[in-house]
Amino acid sequence: MRNFLSIVALVAGIWLVYLGYERQRSLAGKAENTVARLGQRIDGGDHTTSYVKYYVAGALLAAGGAFGLGIVRK
Repeated sequence: MRNFLSIVALVAGIWLVYLGYERQRSLAGKAENTVARLGQRIDGGDHTTSYVKYYVAGALLAAGGAFGLGIVRK
């Protein structure tokens, strides 16, 4: 069961990284990046784009899956 869940986490992580990449390259992603930079200049706050959230979630899931499968050791 642990191996199955690890494989699912690894595949889901890779899929989320792919979705983040596609979002970053799309017209909507470029517009979101521009608006985030503009907002950052106006109020100085942090404006994280959705594709960065996809990258972070995908990396965490992929790392957890790789650790669970034993690809990455302590």
